[in-house]
Amino acid sequence: MEIMHNGWIAEVSEERGKGLTPSEALTLIHLASGMTQKEIAKAIKLSPRSVRGSLERAYHRLGVTRATAAVAKAQAKGWIRYAGKLGMCLALATTLLTGTDDAMRRSGKTRIARKAEMVQMIA
Repeated sequence: MEIMHNGWIAEVSEERGKGLTPSEALTLIHLASGMTQKEIAKAIKLSPRSVRGSLERAYHRLGVTRATAAVAKAQAKGWIRYAGKLGMCLALATTLLTGTDDAMRRSGKTRIARKAEMVQMIA
């Protein structure tokens, strides 16, 4: 079963003891999207204590003590993933392949050549 929120997808195992439970997965993907525990509680209509308990169980299952470590380890295990990456990668690849003109790019001249041109312009 998959749970989605704000571009994040969590895989929930039907087997007991494997992966995250639905409540752990839901709170973890909300956390991964940058929400605080109070914001998660308001969004999923639970008490902050219930959210904290769910996150603590997820931390224990992952063997971590911090939120960032939990998100990183859950991603490494394949339990959660950010689905928005594919869209960003495609947009970046399209931009690079179409050869758009970037005004911020340097001219390709060395630093010494640019300084020499500046000196000639001033003189």
